[in-house]
Amino acid sequence: MFLLVGLSLDGQLSRVDGVLLLASYPLMLYALTRFARHGLDVRPVGELADRQEAPADHGRLAAVAVLVAALAGITLGSAALVYGVRHIVTELDLSQTAVGMTLLAAAVSIEELARTVPAAMRGHPEISVGNLVGSVLAFLLCNAGAIALVRPLGLDTASRYFYLPYTAVTVLVICALLLRRGLARWAGLAMILGYAGFVIGAARI
Repeated sequence: MFLLVGLSLDGQLSRVDGVLLLASYPLMLYALTRFARHGLDVRPVGELADRQEAPADHGRLAAVAVLVAALAGITLGSAALVYGVRHIVTELDLSQTAVGMTLLAAAVSIEELARTVPAAMRGHPEISVGNLVGSVLAFLLCNAGAIALVRPLGLDTASRYFYLPYTAVTVLVICALLLRRGLARWAGLAMILGYAGFVIGAARI
């Protein structure tokens, strides 16, 4: 997060910035792998550990087929989503940045919820947290780096002074909450309220 913010301070993400972001992604994956080998990972405890369900064994081939079908569905759904949002932005003359930060991001998050909530309810919070952390790293380093590498981006004032700082503070707050070794319901409510504040702020810009 701080690498992306630092590279954005000059008002653009150049191809050099894109290379730096992309190069950082495999390094972060390597670091996460090293941490996991030393026991620095998420594990179910208490109530979650008691109701942990073992995965059903349907065979390796079936699992691969389901994975490929799911990836294809996500890809097609993403293309349709972008198509629909682009027409909404054009017809209603809305800010592309604001729509991308709110409507498009919320739509993508629904897909994230569909993956993380069932895993958590079955006693596998490590899958949920891992997916969230991995998604953030992929968005901030891999995705942003690839976009800047293909086509350098100019960042407007709202992105530099509201969107990115708000995101950075949110990441810090969530990290602080995770250091408590658990997320209580009040923490979940606080994060939802924080997102509501983000949407309201984006609508006022």
